[in-house]
Amino acid sequence: MAVRPLYRRAARLLAAVLALAATLLAAGPASADFGTDYHDPFSVAKPLTRPDTRSCTVETMHDQPFSNGYGNPPDTPYTVTLTPPAACRGPWSAVVLDLHGRVAGRQFDRLFTVRIGGVQVLLSSTPEPSADGIEWSVERDVTRYAPLLDRPQPFALDLANVTDATYTGVFRITASLTFYTASPRHPAAATADRLLTTGPFGLTGAAPSAAVPLVFPQNLERLTAEVYTRGGGACEEFAYASAPDAYVSANPGLGLCGKGPFRELRLSVDGRSAGAVWPYPVIYTGGWDPLLWRPTPGIAAFDLPGYRLDLTPYVGLLLDGRPHSIGIAVNAAESQSNDLWTGQINLFATVDHGRARTEGRLIDHRVAPEAAVTTALTDQGGGSGHWTVTATRHDTATGWVQTSHGRVSTEVRDDLAFSSDEQLASGGNELTLRNRTDLTRAVTTRAGLGPALTRTAHESDPLDVGYHYVRDAAGNTDQRTTMTLGRHQEDGLRLGPLTLARSTVDHTYAPTAHRHDGDTTVRTAEATEDYRSTGPDGPYHRSAATRDGWPVP
Repeated sequence: MAVRPLYRRAARLLAAVLALAATLLAAGPASADFGTDYHDPFSVAKPLTRPDTRSCTVETMHDQPFSNGYGNPPDTPYTVTLTPPAACRGPWSAVVLDLHGRVAGRQFDRLFTVRIGGVQVLLSSTPEPSADGIEWSVERDVTRYAPLLDRPQPFALDLANVTDATYTGVFRITASLTFYTASPRHPAAATADRLLTTGPFGLTGAAPSAAVPLVFPQNLERLTAEVYTRGGGACEEFAYASAPDAYVSANPGLGLCGKGPFRELRLSVDGRSAGAVWPYPVIYTGGWDPLLWRPTPGIAAFDLPGYRLDLTPYVGLLLDGRPHSIGIAVNAAESQSNDLWTGQINLFATVDHGRARTEGRLIDHRVAPEAAVTTALTDQGGGSGHWTVTATRHDTATGWVQTSHGRVSTEVRDDLAFSSDEQLASGGNELTLRNRTDLTRAVTTRAGLGPALTRTAHESDPLDVGYHYVRDAAGNTDQRTTMTLGRHQEDGLRLGPLTLARSTVDHTYAPTAHRHDGDTTVRTAEATEDYRSTGPDGPYHRSAATRDGWPVP
């Protein structure tokens, strides 16, 4: 992230720009909010299940400092060669990336990436530190990137930090990969045969789309895309709370961000729409009010999602050995001009080992160029207003591939719905936001006349925000923020009418924060986090409550 003033977040998002900026500036250094320290960041989310097979760990960096990503020369990205361990040769049952960080002083949250062989394998962010210092850890299952890991590859961690007399926190990162061998109980993981990548992309108002030519194997059988992306800058980081353009234009003095609250990134193959990503509203540890996220970060803040889209119906278009354009674009329902969207697309290619060339055809393509978006707006005057925004998608693509083991057809169906209800009141000093996103993606494959195998993924992502700010005649200020974030997922596998597998995740986080300055000083916050899951490993449940930076016994 670029250097920004302390009030760079909510102050540019809400109508109470100047008042909120004054409040956060009065709060002083972020590390002083709960005294000189708070508990190390943690989450109740289920840790990775690791095989109990023989393993080897390769450390790629140890306590590496990141202090100046804009120096001459910059200290990022830090790049070394990752060599797979000779004592634990593949194929592997699992490969896990572990990161451990520590930081002390005063510092913003920073985004960072990890790439192996140029392929992005992690998008993450850092916590904001205490004066005494905190430590945190991230674990990431990188088994699906195994095709990269059977030979030496560059390993790069890119964390652009800034330190000076005011912002003193230096991030120190240790990174390692653990390779788990296979056994009868933990067989080698099924992975793609090849990985291709577009490399990093950046989408702006001047250039809202990007495309890269790639050549695919001529015996390609299946293809899956993985999209890492995030909105950056004072507006697009908070796109989910942006106002419609018509309201922004009618109220220029409020300093609101425009373009409405809905964003989608559309993937294309040779210019043909091939699916859409609706980004999860990730809130980092400096978002809205840093008190909200100490010590438990927002959902996905330390492990941003890699969004997956099945492109197998399009395989028949890619088998001629010539370059084909893989593109990405931000939705055009309202002309996108706020800040920047960045990311990278990885493509997982599975080939037919029984023949040198496959053939195929796209036989049904009903994928909308963009989602259907509707906006209802009421400008109530005086910095108050109410708007609702809805968006929907109902897409289908079907294709077949002739392989050495017969003709395989694949149908991909996406049914996506988004709604946002936002109210500004009290001259813009009160905000109530209620967003809902429901995504259902189903992939059905059929070999010859055999039964259909259907994988279904359903996700529901609620976000509620309440914000209230008051400045009285004596100059006392009072700010209260409440949130509820959720991520609820259900994955299923069916063979015909028979259910083969089902797993669920229900993750909810609800923080509140209160700041008061003037006649008294108040800095207080509390949160509850609950995580429940079911699946092959059995049920899991953990919950936690925190208050003023520490777990509640």
